[in-house]
Amino acid sequence: MRICVYTVLLGGYDTLLEQAVAADSEADFLCFSDSRDLVSKTWRVERVDPLLPQDLHRSSREYKILGHPVLQQYDVTICIDASVLLRSTPERIVAELLPEDFDMAVLAHSYRETALDEFDEVVRLNYDDRFRVYEQLTDYAVHFPEALDARPLWGGMLIRRNSRCVAEAMRIWFYQVLRYSRRDQLSLPYALQAAGLTANVVELDNFQSELHEWPVITGRKIVQGKAPAFAHGPMVAELRRAAQRIKELEVQLADCEPAAVAALRNRIAQQTAEIEDGFAERVRLEQNIEGLRRRQWELEYVASRRRSLPRRVRKYVRALIAKLTRGRLLAGRR
Repeated sequence: MRICVYTVLLGGYDTLLEQAVAADSEADFLCFSDSRDLVSKTWRVERVDPLLPQDLHRSSREYKILGHPVLQQYDVTICIDASVLLRSTPERIVAELLPEDFDMAVLAHSYRETALDEFDEVVRLNYDDRFRVYEQLTDYAVHFPEALDARPLWGGMLIRRNSRCVAEAMRIWFYQVLRYSRRDQLSLPYALQAAGLTANVVELDNFQSELHEWPVITGRKIVQGKAPAFAHGPMVAELRRAAQRIKELEVQLADCEPAAVAALRNRIAQQTAEIEDGFAERVRLEQNIEGLRRRQWELEYVASRRRSLPRRVRKYVRALIAKLTRGRLLAGRR
């Protein structure tokens, strides 16, 4: 099985990360770039021309989604974002993430619940023109609502077989990127559903795993990924935000129910009683300790007196002898 790892780098948006795992792999590593000066120790640079010179973001999506004619010679391709660093060989990644009964594998989004949440986040972060994003959102809400309820997918790593069903899904996907938002993660769930392609959705941390690390960013031109910000959006987005807020309030209200409050009171009373019992036990133990210390002091005092008694006796005897001796001498003189 021939495997190729590839990435796309147009307009110098990112710097090219060297992939150390290439030394332990038989897979080819290709970078499609419009730069004439780009060189690498681990990537073979294939120079390409942007499809839309004034829109490098969508131009890069042409190669990310549709690939390149040179990729037709491979059985499996792994497309990674330019800021993804592989921590394992492509052979292991394919073996673990792409079972034989799947033609495509993709990672589930680690921090979004639905595709609709991803729409809202793109607008919030100004990643694309919000009017275009809301147009796409409204279209899906009317004609393809199931695509909005789908689990969002992370586009930083795509593992695909060279098959017709994959090619059809990718064609639909790219058309969506051209027509609507350039943020391809918004349209990927729809493209898979429309093409009838079931991908192996892998639950793997997007940021770091045994297979990869992301984002490893050096010299990224972040401003190229931003769009002007405006207020307001379509009703479906506002309803989504309202529904989420209602859920949050319902949880808070549930904590205020009489049964919940009574349970909380009982718990507080129980813990208060435990504290009081613990305090009483502490007082008893401190009294016992004080008595033991007093007894210890008495024993130590008696023992010290016993040790000093012979010395005192000897001192007393010596003084007495000296006194008697002086008395005799005085008597003899008289």
